[in-house]
Amino acid sequence: MVFDRAGELSYAGVISGSGTLSKNGTGILELTGASTYTGATEVNAGTLRVNNTTGSATGTSTVQVKNGATLSGGGTISGQVTIANGATLAPGSNLGTLTTGMLRFDPGAFLSYELGQAGTVGGPLNDLVKVNGGLVLDGTLNVAEAPGGTFGPGLYRLISYTGSLIDNGLNIGTAPAGTTAGDLHVQSSVRGEINLINSKGVDLVFWDGAGGDPSTYNDGTISGGSGTWRIGNSTLNDPSDSWTGANGKTNTGWKQNQFALFGGAAGTVTVDNTGGAISIDGAQFSTSGYVVTGDALTLGNASTIIKVGDGTASGAQMSATIASVLSGSGGLTKDDLGTLILKGANTYMGGTLVRAGTLQGDTTSLRGPIVNNAQVAFDQVASGSFAGTMSGSGSLRKSGGGELLLTAANTYKGGTQVDGGSLNLGVTGAVGTGPVGVSSGAALIFSGSADAESLKITAGATQPGNGGFVQFQDNASAGHATLIAQAGGSIDFRGNATAGNATIENRGGEVMVWFDANAGKAHITNFAGGATNLWDDASAGQATIVNERDGVLDIRDNATAAQASVVNKAGGTVFLSKLGTPGITIGSLEGAGRVLLGAKALTTGTLNSDTEISGVISGVGGSLVKVGTGALTLSGANTHTGGTALRQGRLNVGHSQALGTGTLSMDDDTTLGFSANGLTIANTIKLTGSNDPVIDTGAFSGTLSGAISGGGFITKQGTGTLTLSGANTYTGATNVAQGTLKAGAVNTLSAASAHSVAAAATLDLASFNQTVASLTNSGTVSLAGTTAGTTLTVKGPYVGNNGVLKLSTTLNGTGPSDRLVLDGPTAIASGKTQVQISNLGGLGALTSGNGIEVITAQNGASSTAQTTKDAFSLAGGHVDAGAYEYRLHAADASGAGENWYLRSTTDTVAPGQPVGLPVVTYRAEAALYAALPSQLRQGNLAMLGDVRKRVGDDDVKGTPTGSDRRAWARVLSTDIDIQQGGTVSPTSKGRLTGFQAGTDLLATPNWRAGLYVGQLDGDARVSGFASGIRNLGVGRNDLRSQYVGVYGTYTADSGFYADAVVQSGRHRYTVEPMLSAGVGGKGNSLLGSIEVGQAFAIGNSGWRIEPQLQLVHHHMDLGNSAIVGAIAQPQADSGWIARAGVRIKGQIDTGMGVLQPYGRVNIYKTSSGTDIARFVNGATTTDIAAPTGGTSTELAGGFTLALNQTTSLYGEVGKLWSSGGDAKVKSSINGSLGVRVKW
Repeated sequence: MVFDRAGELSYAGVISGSGTLSKNGTGILELTGASTYTGATEVNAGTLRVNNTTGSATGTSTVQVKNGATLSGGGTISGQVTIANGATLAPGSNLGTLTTGMLRFDPGAFLSYELGQAGTVGGPLNDLVKVNGGLVLDGTLNVAEAPGGTFGPGLYRLISYTGSLIDNGLNIGTAPAGTTAGDLHVQSSVRGEINLINSKGVDLVFWDGAGGDPSTYNDGTISGGSGTWRIGNSTLNDPSDSWTGANGKTNTGWKQNQFALFGGAAGTVTVDNTGGAISIDGAQFSTSGYVVTGDALTLGNASTIIKVGDGTASGAQMSATIASVLSGSGGLTKDDLGTLILKGANTYMGGTLVRAGTLQGDTTSLRGPIVNNAQVAFDQVASGSFAGTMSGSGSLRKSGGGELLLTAANTYKGGTQVDGGSLNLGVTGAVGTGPVGVSSGAALIFSGSADAESLKITAGATQPGNGGFVQFQDNASAGHATLIAQAGGSIDFRGNATAGNATIENRGGEVMVWFDANAGKAHITNFAGGATNLWDDASAGQATIVNERDGVLDIRDNATAAQASVVNKAGGTVFLSKLGTPGITIGSLEGAGRVLLGAKALTTGTLNSDTEISGVISGVGGSLVKVGTGALTLSGANTHTGGTALRQGRLNVGHSQALGTGTLSMDDDTTLGFSANGLTIANTIKLTGSNDPVIDTGAFSGTLSGAISGGGFITKQGTGTLTLSGANTYTGATNVAQGTLKAGAVNTLSAASAHSVAAAATLDLASFNQTVASLTNSGTVSLAGTTAGTTLTVKGPYVGNNGVLKLSTTLNGTGPSDRLVLDGPTAIASGKTQVQISNLGGLGALTSGNGIEVITAQNGASSTAQTTKDAFSLAGGHVDAGAYEYRLHAADASGAGENWYLRSTTDTVAPGQPVGLPVVTYRAEAALYAALPSQLRQGNLAMLGDVRKRVGDDDVKGTPTGSDRRAWARVLSTDIDIQQGGTVSPTSKGRLTGFQAGTDLLATPNWRAGLYVGQLDGDARVSGFASGIRNLGVGRNDLRSQYVGVYGTYTADSGFYADAVVQSGRHRYTVEPMLSAGVGGKGNSLLGSIEVGQAFAIGNSGWRIEPQLQLVHHHMDLGNSAIVGAIAQPQADSGWIARAGVRIKGQIDTGMGVLQPYGRVNIYKTSSGTDIARFVNGATTTDIAAPTGGTSTELAGGFTLALNQTTSLYGEVGKLWSSGGDAKVKSSINGSLGVRVKW
């Protein structure tokens, strides 16, 4: 395969097979694939650039780079590479590392390198060739300075090889500006390395100790090893001639201020100053394990560089030890990635710079100030103090079992790791600003007045056993630091130290605050397995302490926490049982975790915040005290036995066992609230003051079953219901301000308490007899229950502020009833109270004697029954049962006494009744239902009418006849004025209006048959005997009826006619008593009518007289209606109605058409009968009878106007007069107007 191009080509494919590859042309060929071909590769011209990332870019073949051609790139060639005379090897693509198999340079070959960082093998600023095999070195090296780098003095790796070396010498060609070929030396004396040494401005020498064996000197190799470092003399092969040049061919003694390079094999270098104090310009240890010991070394310049490492990442594992004293006025600069260990009592004065890697020592070997941009390690075996400052971006590591005391404020930023012993920080800022880690078994100590400021400190545990230990002692402060205690780790505050405003994360370790230490305003979180201990005389300060699941807070001895906040989440535990005092105050405590009191008292709430403890509070003899203005909610099943004291603010209970056992004591102006529904609190309650504790149910219902005692008074708040079922004896007032206060047992309301009920509030006896000292009722007092007979006894004044008194009563002739009992001379009723009666199964009846007693005034009590009679009134004026109306009466039937009664009679004398005979008080519905059938019946008759009202007169002679059918419609209005006798003598007055429309379905010269529909709506006002008063307006009946009927009419030429009708009605009605809600009902009716008449001419006058006779049968069924206290069953009488009348009619031609006017008179006779309004209540029925028979006379006039041969108008107006009977039916003007059309 031949690539022959002038431009640049990148080929990413895989080349395989046994053929060869030739690169021709002046262009650049880039190979990036992993090829497998086996033939030779020849670079004849231009550049072959290999940049593959896997495999071999040229397969397994040999690569020949010919004269004028170049091989470059940063990839891999697995085969042998030969760089011929005139050819160039230029590793990298700009900069990079090229890997080859065996590499051979011909004498005329060129090596083109870019170098920019001394002491570093490869990397981003140096070209490098790695040879996997042997190396034949020859040719000329051309060097350029790498972009972004500096070609300064030092050692540069050119080639690393793994095989044998044939060193034919490598000439220096071009060099970067400012450097001459004379400054550059190629070093091949170190096995596996071809290095370039730039000695410009530096006298570089190589350590060739060889164990002090002069026979190995001058052998062209640099072997390193042990030996004596001494200023040289003129004796050939002196044992101190342990220094050589880059080629290793000439060994000499030391010359002052040289730069020492230690490579080859590591050994012990012994400094011998017998020939003069040795001064160095710098040193590099490129082999790990060297130890320099013996006499002192003088640092020869202000920044004496000592490198450890070979510039590679693996060089970070190298170390070198200088046990000799470093002295002089110069400074020390530690460079490269390895570790330099200083063990001498150094005295150099020029300061320390750590540029890379690690500088390790202790307080005697490390000299300040230190600029640390890498790592400084104090390996402190014995305790020591370091006063020098440390700055820079690097980190500090403390190891060794001794204590290191830092007394200077440092600014280094890389963090601190304490791996052994203790690091004592005597001043603020001693560990700079970076994160701090404390390993297992090590300690970090803040002493004096040191402040941790904003450090992040982690006390870790990397192995089982004790974890890292962070201690604040003396007057030290954690400042705003973040402190983390891992499992086994410990953060300790002692002396007068404070946690400041720190954030402390206790992740399984321990936080100790003891002696006289203070937790400050820290935020401490105990995660699983973590514990915070407040012991001795320590204070929790204003800290916030949070227990997550399995976190622990242990407070014991004389520790305090009055201003602290504790959040004890589910699974957490607060231990208080080992307190050395009777109890403790915690500013705020909340959460679902356990609280173990033992026999101690816990006081909480001083921070005035709202909190909830949903976990269990336990402890035999332990007690809880709530203070502060905030609300504390207890929603756990607590078991502490020492009781609960509510001294200030609000205490909410969310569980029936929230208060444990023992007494709840409530001080003045405190509130006991409910935060859940259906709770029963069995604790006894002691009202300690004389003022106003509040019990607030909110929207919930709850029960206090324990006895309430003391001199305080209680206010019930909240819209829910509070039930009292204990034997309460407190003497203060009871104010039901909101919701309902309910009795749960007989005499559970304190008989010594003056009770008051606010507007919209309720005092509910729930069928339990009670006695109270006095009662002010502005809301509702309910005695009503499932059985009648409950009594509320009031020993003092009863004041009604327009309140309601609810009583349950059996409304019969006599029967049991709830009663308000006013007992004693101070039991004086005043104000206004409305009495509401609930009927418990009473069937309604005439009351006997005084009636049903509902308010009792005894032993000198007064109720206004003998004065103004206005203290009590019945809601709605009456209560109804069956057909009877019960009213509230002051005094007994004779007018004596202070009691109040319900009676279904009145003392008013009805007309015609003997004086003194009680009058029955029927309910309003009695008259309304009694009148209902007649009202509906009157509407039925209005819809039925007669044939002339319905369709008008027949067509006049001369108009077309035959089979013409007619459609017709009329509007009608009928007046209702009915006066009936019977039980309640109802009178009805009203009006019904509506329409009727029909059509013939059959039409012959003599017969017509068809159907019609109609509707009437209206109402009838009713008066009657009710409430013991005759002709009392009792309300109205709203009537709505729909009709359908069929008719058949025969008409003879002689003037005779006969008409038959069957009409069905559907009725809907609402009975609306005065001032009461209406009750609906429904029913249906059926009427049958036969009507006949005969017209006779009156001479030749054109007028005719027509006698008529009509017979109607009516039937009606009405449904039951449920009303208050009864079922109303209206029953309509079925009967006959006969009409006899005479009509005179004429015929007049007008400009509008033929007019047929008429006038008539009718007499209606209704058969005698009785409508019944039956009121049913249980097994008791009361029938209210209303007679129906009677006679009425009607006078009417009407017309039919034929507008044309197809259309006619017709109408009638009339009036009814009652002519006698049990039911007097009359009316004002009735009328109808219709239109008839042939079709």
